[in-house]
Amino acid sequence: MSAPTEIALDPHDKRPLYVQIADELAARIERGELREGERLPGMRELAGRLGCGLVTVSQAYDSLVARGRAVARIGKGTYVSAPRAPSAPFARRWEPDLGGFSRARMEGVLERLARAEAPGAISLATGHPAPETFPLAEFGRCVQRTLADDPPETMQYASGSGDSELRETLARALGARGIAAASAADIVVCSGAQQAADVVATTLLEARAVVAAESPSYAPTLGVFDARGASYVEIAADADGLRVDDVERVFAEYRPRLFYVNPFAQNPTGANLSERRAKAIVALARRYDVVILEDQTGWVFTYDGTAPAPLAAHDVDGRVILIESLSKSMFPALRVGYLYARGVLHAPLESAKMRADSFTSTLMQRALWRFLRSAAYPKHLRAARSLYRTRRDAFVDALAEALPWADVRPPAAGVTLWLPLPARISTQAAFEECAREGVLVMPADPWYPTRSGPAALRLGFGDHDEATSREAIARLGRALGRMARA
Repeated sequence: MSAPTEIALDPHDKRPLYVQIADELAARIERGELREGERLPGMRELAGRLGCGLVTVSQAYDSLVARGRAVARIGKGTYVSAPRAPSAPFARRWEPDLGGFSRARMEGVLERLARAEAPGAISLATGHPAPETFPLAEFGRCVQRTLADDPPETMQYASGSGDSELRETLARALGARGIAAASAADIVVCSGAQQAADVVATTLLEARAVVAAESPSYAPTLGVFDARGASYVEIAADADGLRVDDVERVFAEYRPRLFYVNPFAQNPTGANLSERRAKAIVALARRYDVVILEDQTGWVFTYDGTAPAPLAAHDVDGRVILIESLSKSMFPALRVGYLYARGVLHAPLESAKMRADSFTSTLMQRALWRFLRSAAYPKHLRAARSLYRTRRDAFVDALAEALPWADVRPPAAGVTLWLPLPARISTQAAFEECAREGVLVMPADPWYPTRSGPAALRLGFGDHDEATSREAIARLGRALGRMARA
């Protein structure tokens, strides 16, 4: 290959250093300067020649592999992969060129889960809530009252921001959690938190924008950023959530456009971030001019004590955007969530939501407003939280017994548990061995922003009774136990 020192790293370029390296190497591959099968320089060698960190080169090579421009061979190095087949000059049937779109983050996993599904299999892969907690009768009465009591004009085309009374109720709830400045004018009702995240990505992210995210992170939201062509920088976490020292390192070195964080009921780990760390992270975002996207989904299922105040409670200049799905705490078919943003960020986000689908179902909004104001809502939360706590405790106890060698950490909130695997066990092999035992698990790969990280499994316990969970864990124990002893 041409001399690595010819790669000019520009500190003023908005792209991170690893993206600059990966882009230049990809361009040389496209031009034929680097040929199929040619070995790229060793990471230490290239880092030394370019005067950058070893991690930077490692991330660049990971990016090339993800783009299909290179292949990593364990113990041997990284090699240029086969070139893409040229397209025919005159195709008989026109098809759109989708080469610029990344492969769906969950696509391969969902395919493997579908293939592994068999009669009698138990799935711990979903992370779904328990149907027996869904307040369908109570919510149904709220729907009936909406249809009976609201004038027909209420069901006309409506405000893109959402129903005014629902937004007022949501703002008061945020105020009770410490966001004193929250008002109905800051709220935009969306069709779930997934749409809220997409509205944010559409507004703030251009191609190759740098997104910082904890590792692991919520895969469906990472998929939203993938669709915008985002480049990722991962931030390390420990048992107490995000590490503040690593947040500062990433902010200072990479200056990300957006920082995505799920501070409470973190999916997949179930960790809750301490208020001390939350305050420090918001202060760092202000120092380094980073916008924070805070996903508060699931905070209501905090098991011990109350969840700390949101990051937005410590925001003084409107750089924290808060999103939350109400579907997760009620029932998924509700498909209602919201985003909270104030200051200069609010208007463009509101406009993006209106372009997406004009407005979220007014019928669902009005029924939800009635339900949130009723005595049935806090009763529902108490019952659901109690059920999930009981299931969590039984799940953790059974895991600890079946896998005495495992690092089993009870989630502080939510309905998922993150199970790290020993280094000698690969995630893919664990998935296949568990499937043979009749238990389906969620592999770790999609939950890492760069799709690579230590072997682990995400296990969901919310939608299984204790007997079903015990049987699933017995199967899991047999499968992983064989692998651990091998």
